[in-house]
Amino acid sequence: MSTEMLLDALDFDLIADVFVTESISMSPAELHGQLCGYLASGVALPLEDWLTMVAETCDIEGWKEDASRAAIVELYQATQTLFQNGEYALKPCMSDDDAPLNERGKTLAQWAHGFLAGYGLSGRKEKLSDETKQVLQDFANISAMQSEMDDLEENNDNETDLMELIEYVRLSAMMLYSEHHGVNPEQDDNSTATLFH
Repeated sequence: MSTEMLLDALDFDLIADVFVTESISMSPAELHGQLCGYLASGVALPLEDWLTMVAETCDIEGWKEDASRAAIVELYQATQTLFQNGEYALKPCMSDDDAPLNERGKTLAQWAHGFLAGYGLSGRKEKLSDETKQVLQDFANISAMQSEMDDLEENNDNETDLMELIEYVRLSAMMLYSEHHGVNPEQDDNSTATLFH
């Protein structure tokens, strides 16, 4: 399956539609962040365990529609594949570039919140590298910016800052995954971004 097709399974609006169908109030960004955080921790997450986690996290008894379950399975499979292929192509499931800046910022903060939750749920207790601790602290700072993101004004500076932040989060998540799974990406990009002030 092409990278483009894999990324289609991570489409925010697609998962948001599933959540509406299934009466789930959680943000798709937060759920995907949780999946990424768990996988990036280096702890195995079989599909059935992931589906159980989704049901518990989203507070649902079962799926109303088979298509909903299929979309959540695809989200899992595409995320796993994008992490594993070493191309650094994974993207957070968040509002796309056409959405207002504050909405994109808020869903990024929700994704970071989910990532921390997933990393914690994995139960990884081994000594964390300084780099990992720094990334998790940065994600905590981004997660705490949800209300700030609500007030984000549409301008070029904020647009640039947000794009840099998204790229930092994206690369950091994959760096953590690579560190725990021994994936060797073809290129190593240590981009960093400053948080909004």
